[in-house]
Amino acid sequence: MNHFLSQSMTKLFLVLLLFSASFLLTGCWDRREVNDTALVLGAAIDKEKGENIKLTIQVLIPRAVSGGQQGAGGGGEGPTVLVRSAIGENMADATSKLQTEFPRKIFWGHCKVYIIGTKLAKAGGLHKQIDFWLRHPEPRERADLFVSVGKAANILELQPPLELYVGQALRKLSEMHIGMSVTVKDFEQMLKGDTGTALLPLIKTLPPLTGNKQETIANIIGTAIFKKDKMVGQIDTKVTRGLLWLRNEVEVTAVTVNPKKGETISLDPIREKTKLIPTIKNGKWKILAKITSEGTIVQNGSHLDIMSTDITKRIEKELEKDIKQRLNLPLIQVKNGMNVDAFGFADAFHRKYPKEWEKVKDHWDKVLPQVDVKIAIKTRIRRPGLTTTPAGVPENEVEKK
Repeated sequence: MNHFLSQSMTKLFLVLLLFSASFLLTGCWDRREVNDTALVLGAAIDKEKGENIKLTIQVLIPRAVSGGQQGAGGGGEGPTVLVRSAIGENMADATSKLQTEFPRKIFWGHCKVYIIGTKLAKAGGLHKQIDFWLRHPEPRERADLFVSVGKAANILELQPPLELYVGQALRKLSEMHIGMSVTVKDFEQMLKGDTGTALLPLIKTLPPLTGNKQETIANIIGTAIFKKDKMVGQIDTKVTRGLLWLRNEVEVTAVTVNPKKGETISLDPIREKTKLIPTIKNGKWKILAKITSEGTIVQNGSHLDIMSTDITKRIEKELEKDIKQRLNLPLIQVKNGMNVDAFGFADAFHRKYPKEWEKVKDHWDKVLPQVDVKIAIKTRIRRPGLTTTPAGVPENEVEKK
């Protein structure tokens, strides 16, 4: 009897196991075949009359890719992408109108680049469009976000010489950290920060190198400054680097100093760190930006012997002077000129002085101009390079001190 029950239980267990495993073979409930979808590679949003927007999308042409095309229209039998636009009250409305132009279902899961036109950026209200990207299940929160000089739709019409399509080229520019690198999620978090200040990379179309006006690409030319999701100004790449330095987000970028007129020494930073130290004393709000920088010399266009300790200290002083000038530029143009806290000063005060911050958070714009910012820089040259003396300079002309 016990043997019979044991066999029955074993059979029942096997049936339940097979029944459970069958669920794993059913696939995804929301599976969508590639052949049934129109893959969006990039999207651009521009302002239209009234509250309307113009949504432009760049969609992959599957037969062009399968046919071995190597460019978005340059040098092949046909383009690899198709660009279409529609005007709507918002992203969802414009998308539904665009859908009528495609025999396949529009799919946002592969879109890695969103571009906002300057007119829309300056009009404000970007949070309304971002809501679609964050709420809809398909768009990527980690897609890169840009602001274009002029109409954003024009960027998607370009044909990059080295990449398959514009979105791919912009994505690689973002990965190189030439300027600001901001995703949709990053932008949302900036807007929700203590000051509501946000930054986006600013792009502009480069002049074409060939006779084909469309065969070119957009380049990052600076940063768009936002306050409460409205663009209030812009800065160039030089000022952007100083801003990134203060935000402790600077990437490797060569710094060139001039120890003497007509002579240059270039260094590649290998380690950078910025620490913001806030203090409130006698009602005065102060920030100390403590900068440490270590670098290696990559080019010596002077008569100086960089192996000399005296010369090394001299170069370090020149480097500190150069970095300080870089940091002062965004303080003058953004803090003083735009009255915008794009540096994280509010966050620093909030963390260290939460009670004092609560008293001023609603009128931080009035407090910010009064914040005294001091910069303390300490640099160190780790490696002078592979050669000791300047290349091509006679030994008797090399300066040791």
